[in-house]
Amino acid sequence: MKKRTKIRKLSPAKINLFLEVVKKRSDGYHDLESLMTFCNYGDLITVKESKAFSIDFDGEFGEVIKLEENIICRVISIIEKILEKKIRVNIHLTKNLPIASGLGGGSSNAATVLRCIMKLYNIKIIKKKLNSILFDLGADVPFCFYGKSAIIRGIGNISEFTNDIPNFYVLLVNPLTKVSTSEIFKNILVKKKRRKKFIYNKKNLISILTKRDNDLETQASNICSDILDIKKIFENETKPVLSRMTGSGATCFGLYEDVNSLSNAEKKFRLKGKKMWIKKTRILNNIL
Repeated sequence: MKKRTKIRKLSPAKINLFLEVVKKRSDGYHDLESLMTFCNYGDLITVKESKAFSIDFDGEFGEVIKLEENIICRVISIIEKILEKKIRVNIHLTKNLPIASGLGGGSSNAATVLRCIMKLYNIKIIKKKLNSILFDLGADVPFCFYGKSAIIRGIGNISEFTNDIPNFYVLLVNPLTKVSTSEIFKNILVKKKRRKKFIYNKKNLISILTKRDNDLETQASNICSDILDIKKIFENETKPVLSRMTGSGATCFGLYEDVNSLSNAEKKFRLKGKKMWIKKTRILNNIL
């Protein structure tokens, strides 16, 4: 069989159907609990063998990427250390997702590039070491790498995979304002009342989720008041089965049972005439 020299993959957006801060750890990090899934929209990544390493960007948000800060370069550096040789590939990233938006774009990019490189070079890494690499890259990277809807606990530990979250239609809305995750966690207040551990139940999922929260929403709204405005439009002018902010924001989402409700919601937002990034998509349980 001829060896593959080029791989092109979707690097999808992730959304947190709920995200709660359980406690602050002694190391300064926070233990979380979240139900996370993917959307069938995101960035596009092409990795192909080349004479030297290079990376280039295009797409709606490609111009704002700073190469020296990009997580993809860290992935390459890690793989080079493992192989003890230079990686000679060209990586082309079509950046369709807003930066620092709560959609896990950077984590998804890192995970996607790592999967592509491992496939191109036929790299096998024992699971313990692989998981260590993924966590070093970022708390959301393990989830993005394994590519399935999951309950996440602790600082990014996959507690339980699930493949049967209903394939709701999703409207993503971002006010085109960056929100710093570290700034939010610096000021987060952990709720004293201990909440019940989340137990996945497809039949009563929406009912259960409406009783959960995104604990980062209040702090994110203090930084970006547009989040509150977007939430009000979702809740008062459209008919979602669920709406909330994802991740540390500022992207908010609405879930809809049919395409007409999705389209009507999109129309409501576009008629506002505000500068916003608006995208129709759908839940994707498994990206592999």
